[in-house]
Amino acid sequence: MTTAKSKTPKDAPNASAPAKKSVRERRAEAIRRRQRQQVVLLAIIAAAALIVIGGFLIISSRPVDAQIAESILDKYTEITAKGYYGSTPEGFYFIGNPEAKVTMEMFSSFSCPACNQYKRNYFDNIRDKILNGDVKFVYIPLTQYGSFPSEGMVRTAICAGEQGKFWEMHDALFDWAGRYGSAANDGRYGISGAEKLGLDTSKFSNCLGDARTGEIVRNAANLAAERGVNATPTVFLNGTKIYPERQGGGAAPNLSELRGLIEATVAN
Repeated sequence: MTTAKSKTPKDAPNASAPAKKSVRERRAEAIRRRQRQQVVLLAIIAAAALIVIGGFLIISSRPVDAQIAESILDKYTEITAKGYYGSTPEGFYFIGNPEAKVTMEMFSSFSCPACNQYKRNYFDNIRDKILNGDVKFVYIPLTQYGSFPSEGMVRTAICAGEQGKFWEMHDALFDWAGRYGSAANDGRYGISGAEKLGLDTSKFSNCLGDARTGEIVRNAANLAAERGVNATPTVFLNGTKIYPERQGGGAAPNLSELRGLIEATVAN
C-alpha cells in the first residue's frame, strides 16, 4: 500500500528565505552606511592633516645655516672704527660722518632687485666718500615693496644694528633675498646670521619682536608717505630727490655725476 505524498502549495512561504525589509528599514540602513563611510573619510583626512602638521613642525624646528660671505665680515670695519656709524632719531641706521656736508637717504627694500643693483652700482662705489667723512648714508627700510613683503628681513637688520652690525647684515640680506627668497624673513635665518656675525643671539632674538623694532618699521613707512615715495629705491641728496629721477624732472645722475654733486657740495 503506497502512501500518498503530501504536496506543498505553490504559494506557501519558504521558511529559509529572509524576511523582506521595509522601505523604512532600507532607508535607515543606507543612512548608517553613509555615516560609517563619513567616519572613515574623516579619519583619513585627520590622519593626513596630522602628517602634514608633523612634517611642518619638523621642518620649522630644523636649524638653518644662513650664508654670510667672508668679504662682508670686515667690509665696514675701517669706516665704523672712525665712529662713522649710528642711527637717526627715527631709528634708521646710517654710515658715515654724522656731521658730513652730504646726506644721502635711500628708501629701500631688501627684497627689491633694483635696490640691490643701486647698492652695487652707487653705494659700494662712494665708499671712499663715506670713509673720508664727506657723506652720511642713511638706509630707510620699507617692507611692502620688492619681490615680496620683507618685514622679517627689516627686523633682522634693525636688531643686528642694535649690536653694531647693521651694514654687515644689510649686505647679507640682499644676498639672502636671491638665495632664499621669502624664506629669508624666517627669524631662524636672522639668528644664524647673527651668530656668524658674533652677536648675542639671545638679545638679538628678543629684539626681533620688540615694540621699538616695530615702531622703526612704522616710522619708515610714515616718512615714505610724507615724502611721496611710491617705489624703491628712491634716493634723496640733502633732501632733494635724485633717483629714480631728479626732483622736478630729468634723468637721475650716473655714478660720475653723483660723485661730482658730492664733491661740489663739499667744496661749497
